[in-house]
Amino acid sequence: MSDNKKIHFIPPLPPQREKRVGIYCRVSTNSMEQLKSLSSQVSALTRLVAANPKWLLVDVYIDIASSKTGSSRKEFTRMLQNCKSHDIEIVLTKSISRFGRDTVEIIDALNQLKNLGVRVIFEQEVLDTADTDNDLMISIIESIAQAENESRSENIKWGIKQRAAQGRVVKNFVSD
Repeated sequence: MSDNKKIHFIPPLPPQREKRVGIYCRVSTNSMEQLKSLSSQVSALTRLVAANPKWLLVDVYIDIASSKTGSSRKEFTRMLQNCKSHDIEIVLTKSISRFGRDTVEIIDALNQLKNLGVRVIFEQEVLDTADTDNDLMISIIESIAQAENESRSENIKWGIKQRAAQGRVVKNFVSD
């Protein structure tokens, strides 16, 4: 073997910096059906983070808060605070309707996060605030989602009235 071969040292590439991700999930009630939905949201979004090697899951924020009662969303507030502290760079959520309760609240939160340089990804709508200026699109989708929620509520009330008029028992209607 000859000692004339030159050895070329190739330095390693600097490690890619991981993006710190927070998952936000919300359901309206603590009914069994809603808690299953919550579990599905957390599970699906956690898998999404795990599938991206450049993402690091920092925290999961979970609120059980109705859109009508105006109940506080402590975890949403904590998430915003962590974004302000630069602990989170990406917020991942199932859908626009799970992120906020009405268009004004959603646009306000998105503007705050945009000013902080925090990216928000809505998995169901396939919207990413880093890609484009989505305010108009988000406003339109949120308006549709809000109308769907109101329609669903009216349908539920109508069904309860119909069953009551027919003398049928309404199960799981009484709340504590």
